[in-house]
Amino acid sequence: MKITEPLLIDTNERGPLHDAVVRAAEREGFAIKKEHLQGMGDYKAGNASIECKSIPDLIQSTFKGHLQRQIENLDANCERVVLVVHGDIAKYVAMCRNQGRPTSYAKTLDLMLGIFARLTADFDCHIYRAKDHAEAGMFIAKLHSKMHKSASRHGARAVTRTSTNDVRADMLVTIPGIGPEMVAKLLETCGSIEEMLYPESLKAVRGMGPKLRKRLLEVLTSEEPVRVQKTYNRGERNGTQSK
Repeated sequence: MKITEPLLIDTNERGPLHDAVVRAAEREGFAIKKEHLQGMGDYKAGNASIECKSIPDLIQSTFKGHLQRQIENLDANCERVVLVVHGDIAKYVAMCRNQGRPTSYAKTLDLMLGIFARLTADFDCHIYRAKDHAEAGMFIAKLHSKMHKSASRHGARAVTRTSTNDVRADMLVTIPGIGPEMVAKLLETCGSIEEMLYPESLKAVRGMGPKLRKRLLEVLTSEEPVRVQKTYNRGERNGTQSK
């Protein structure tokens, strides 16, 4: 099956990884398209937003808190989030030693695994570790290819994944006095559950009185967990299977 949808590459992307992705896309037989992704990842394969980090960038951005904010933003606004980390740990260790920052392979690996575990625990984020630019490029191209083919009969495929706004809406609509229309106003005005924790933000929501604002804040600050189930289907999509 010929893939007609191009792999999207952010206009800011350039360098060895970009070139590796372009070469891999050519081998897979689909087009690429440069587009401003507005901070929603470096590449987009189907509905998967892909953020790429070298090992030095991964560690530095983690210490600065930038990586967590990036993944949180992607998780809140994208259907699927994939983090691709590329590079050789041994080369990173050698670079650190040359710069007078001695470390070891074991310490670096332990640090990276801790970062991966934290991101996986906190966010709906898939992580792939590649040894170099070429392997990372191949993975991104393969992912784009697989995203446009039906699942194998042996695998589970998410046919419908509830969007983040749907999850928020499902939770908010369970609160007495808040219907679909008010949910839409809340999401339009506040944009996130976190913003709804501020009374000043809720006052800006049209048609929301003090009693309803108080009730919403009580629910959002309650110690009781709010559970929203995501919907997944297993098996074939549209009655077809990959060959």
